[in-house]
Amino acid sequence: MAESAAQEFAYLQRLTPKEAVEYLQRRGRLTQTFSWMDLWHDEHAQQFTVSRLARVDLLKAMQDGITKSVQGDLSRQDWTRDIRGLLKSAGWWGEVDVLDPVSGSVVSTKFDSPRLKLIFDTNTRMANSAGRWERTWRNRSSHPYIRYITRGDERVRESHRAWNNLVLPSDDPFWETHWPPNGYRCRCRVTSMTQREYDRGYSEFRPAYEYNEDGTVKGIPDIERIPFKKTAPAESLIEWKNRRTGEVSMVPEGVSPGFDYNPGLSRARLDMLQQVGLRKIDDLPAPIRKAAMSPVVSEGVSADFAQAISQAYEQLPEGARRSVAAAGYEVRVVDRIIKAAPELAGKKYEELDGLTRFSNRQILIAEQAFDTSTISWMAANSQRGATVLAHEFGHALDEIHRLAETPAVAAAWRKESEALAAYLPSADEGLADEIRYFVQPWPRGALETVAELYALRHGAGTATFLQVVGAFPETRAALDQVLAEKGL
Repeated sequence: MAESAAQEFAYLQRLTPKEAVEYLQRRGRLTQTFSWMDLWHDEHAQQFTVSRLARVDLLKAMQDGITKSVQGDLSRQDWTRDIRGLLKSAGWWGEVDVLDPVSGSVVSTKFDSPRLKLIFDTNTRMANSAGRWERTWRNRSSHPYIRYITRGDERVRESHRAWNNLVLPSDDPFWETHWPPNGYRCRCRVTSMTQREYDRGYSEFRPAYEYNEDGTVKGIPDIERIPFKKTAPAESLIEWKNRRTGEVSMVPEGVSPGFDYNPGLSRARLDMLQQVGLRKIDDLPAPIRKAAMSPVVSEGVSADFAQAISQAYEQLPEGARRSVAAAGYEVRVVDRIIKAAPELAGKKYEELDGLTRFSNRQILIAEQAFDTSTISWMAANSQRGATVLAHEFGHALDEIHRLAETPAVAAAWRKESEALAAYLPSADEGLADEIRYFVQPWPRGALETVAELYALRHGAGTATFLQVVGAFPETRAALDQVLAEKGL
């Protein structure tokens, strides 16, 4: 059987696919995005997405197929054929219009063979890149140096050509932002080196053969010795603005925005954060440990509201509080969401009194939210704040422990959400809105249901009309079992 493109790429880098497969499998969260800028750096190590593909079942099929390809069970040709068939049957082949929830406008996207090729190549190369880092870092005691290598042809970007034959220690900061691929369709690679190879000071290269008109070789070119570049180039940064979030960042010159990170290092950092965080928290003296795990209160919050949230926080299970703190989350009590996150102003976040920001590792609980019916800012009572805290805590725990993706929880939610959706035609407006909220397409509806059930487990829920416990009894039972097993 012919090698798949992913296998060939792995072989060229002398990389067994094991680490690459693990990287793909650990990207557990399927995320609907509407621009390549919606997920950034470390978020890609946790989540799998295809821009403007608003069907999570199709995302799942793409992810599973790419994982099989890296394992060697499916070629790119097979993957493309299968995904093309799925997209056609689902009405997603060719030009498709989708609603962008950020801008509120209808945008067009196109799925065709070149797009599928780019999706496949980018994901397999990033997976192999992550696997290469894990293997290189694991073997750094015997191979402490890393060499950057281009393909050496006319297609190589000039900026990447300048890094060819650069050899630096494996812990040099250069590799945090310049680990290939460094752009779409980048074919650069790296290889690890021993101290002896580094001390030799050069690599060997044989130029391409030249041929006579009759096809015979004119002669075998001599092997050339190319001296190593042993000093990292001076870093030149370019300002780049994310049009989706408005965030401005500095990107190394020559690296495409969104590629200026090391996917293997990002995944390792996230994998280690939980355990390292737990050990650090456990090692702290009791008073300091309590302070480190307590909510941070911002200016403008009333004393009564701050006290109520602090008390509600203390009543949550210690295992849950330790887990959230160890994952790097900060619980912050604010007067308004948009004061803590001004970049969200004008995007309906003013109406929220609670928000979990996964990328920022923040749980925001707001005392005030904008009421569109009265056109004014309304203060939440203490009970509402405690309820929102538990709900947002459920979101954070789900992100850390993948609660909604537990097979028993996922199966129960799918069954019960389908049954609940049948009540929509006869429900009044308020109840219908809440039903729609909890039966949104997977995984959004499941994530909200899990967070709400977690809130109900520790008091009241955020829903006003829908009895969520009664609507999702099997989901609740499955979730309760998972939480008990994990001590959450």
